[in-house]
Amino acid sequence: MILSKVFAAFAAVAVCAVQGFVPAISPNDSVTRSTQSVCLQMGLFDALGKAFGNEEYAAPPEGVKASARHILVKDPNQVDVVMEKLRGGEAFANVAREFSTCPSGSSGGSLGSFGPGTMVKEFDEAIFSKDTNIGELVGPVQTQFGYHLIVVDKRTGV
Repeated sequence: MILSKVFAAFAAVAVCAVQGFVPAISPNDSVTRSTQSVCLQMGLFDALGKAFGNEEYAAPPEGVKASARHILVKDPNQVDVVMEKLRGGEAFANVAREFSTCPSGSSGGSLGSFGPGTMVKEFDEAIFSKDTNIGELVGPVQTQFGYHLIVVDKRTGV
């Protein structure tokens, strides 16, 4: 008995899907009336589907952030030396450890992830510019600290 009711409910739901949730109503047709009742209750099934789909409850999209590495040098002449080493194929991390005056040099120049306004203005403009390509060397960017050679590893929300 229960199985037949479940089957009838699923059949009614299938009819609703085929009819686009708008059943044709005939006053003398009990199957159509039960189909209409199920179709009107489809909001419940939609809500359950959304609840289990987690579309509305997923974590919010990540905001504007970037992950980058840089090499900071004080002298413009050092920029040329660093650029030559990078063009020569030396690893960015090794060159950062050797030449960078920033404390991040000890970790290969990695600055981790940060949002706009965390770094000085000129640095932020270079990092968060739509014209800056991910993975390409940018700079030198001059700030109050010196000259930065930057690689943006990841950027979201821009």
